Amino acid sequence: MVKEPHPQPPVSGNPSRSRDHFRWDERHHQPHTDMGKWEKFFASRSDAAQFFRLLGRNIARLGPVVRHYRSLVRTEPAPQPVAGGSFGIAVSPTPDTWGRYLERIGELNARALLIRVPSWAPEPVFSLHDEFARLHAEGTQFTFTLLQNRELVKDPDRWGGFVRDTAACFCDIDPTFQLGHAINRKKWGIWHPHEYVRLMDAAAPARSAFPSCRWIGPPVIDFEYYFTTHYLVGERPFDFDGIAALLYVDRRGSPENLQYGYFDLYRKVLLLRAVIRASGHPDVPIHLTEFNWPLKGSGKHSPAGEHVQTEEAGQARYLVLYFLTATATGEVASSFWWQLAARGYGLLDEDGTWTERRAYRAFKHLLARTLNREVHRLPESLRPLRGFSLRRGSETGAVLYTTGKELRLDPALPVQEAADLVGSPLATKGLVAGLDPIYLALGNTDPASVIEMLGARRR
Repeated sequence: MVKEPHPQPPVSGNPSRSRDHFRWDERHHQPHTDMGKWEKFFASRSDAAQFFRLLGRNIARLGPVVRHYRSLVRTEPAPQPVAGGSFGIAVSPTPDTWGRYLERIGELNARALLIRVPSWAPEPVFSLHDEFARLHAEGTQFTFTLLQNRELVKDPDRWGGFVRDTAACFCDIDPTFQLGHAINRKKWGIWHPHEYVRLMDAAAPARSAFPSCRWIGPPVIDFEYYFTTHYLVGERPFDFDGIAALLYVDRRGSPENLQYGYFDLYRKVLLLRAVIRASGHPDVPIHLTEFNWPLKGSGKHSPAGEHVQTEEAGQARYLVLYFLTATATGEVASSFWWQLAARGYGLLDEDGTWTERRAYRAFKHLLARTLNREVHRLPESLRPLRGFSLRRGSETGAVLYTTGKELRLDPALPVQEAADLVGSPLATKGLVAGLDPIYLALGNTDPASVIEMLGARRR
């Protein structure tokens, strides 16, 4: 059977104008819109009407959201083993850098990759189809984020053509497509909520033509679920196969930190599930398609201000806690760190040698320790000792840390093997839990017995 060539998107419009209007960071795949004062005025003049429509839809669903949320908080999450696609990493390869990426992906044993496809320049990603197909044959799962800019938002036919061409190129590797990116940020080209619905309309023929592909959205960035509610409640041409959230948890320290005095990552995920159930949208999986913590001293390479930057030790710690916390909710199908190689926030510094950061080693060890294991969060009653139990068959493990001072663990714990955050072995006797999580292998011990022994330490 002769394989058809992969289609290339038609060139239309004025490419030079597009390049002038959008500054393109080739490494980070992020357009920055240069909006003049009159453009800002016209973009904002109808915001009041849009705001009241959005507000009305959220108020109408407030009661059902609260009821669903309270039910979720009271319910013990169902066991959810970590699958190959649960913990993912975003990569930004080109044909020239693919070999280097492939080496690192193999070293991590990463089985879930997220790749951005810019609508204004998709060819470099399209050209890597065969390389992606080889990885897919070995078990790697692919999620493609379809990026919009203002020019294509204003030209839905071109957007629809781009979506169709991308689906045609990658449909044979069982892909997931995130339809759009950060749609509640004007710099990404969507100035009014109805414009995203218009992009969905334009993408509907591609969804119908490629029913085996999964389509997720609406990709709202940060803890702004009022936008998510607006899209899930309002009229749309199709339902999503999964709900996408670029959930950065405010990036101010640990995922356990509270926003608005109450919402940590765990509660934010449960609230998102409550929003879905209260909206009337089908109860589909949740995908957390972007999060990270930028490093101190990153300068212009940091994607956020200095107030959210952290040291390398903190970045590694928060990465592990984010992945485990999201999974322990029982509501998240996949989570993706943005991204593998980048100045300022990547697991590898995008210098000449791609220097490993501590978070790279922490992610590698996390993948090795958790695959096919059920993750359960330890009871609140154990505070300040925190952590997760890891269960596979009759084997029990644990990830333990504290929210404050160090705590010596009960010597009766049947620890067979222990390691620190990055996999370095620890002595099994005299173990101390601190801010950095430690991994314990506890053999065939019953998880309830482990919790009882950990609780006994307090008495």
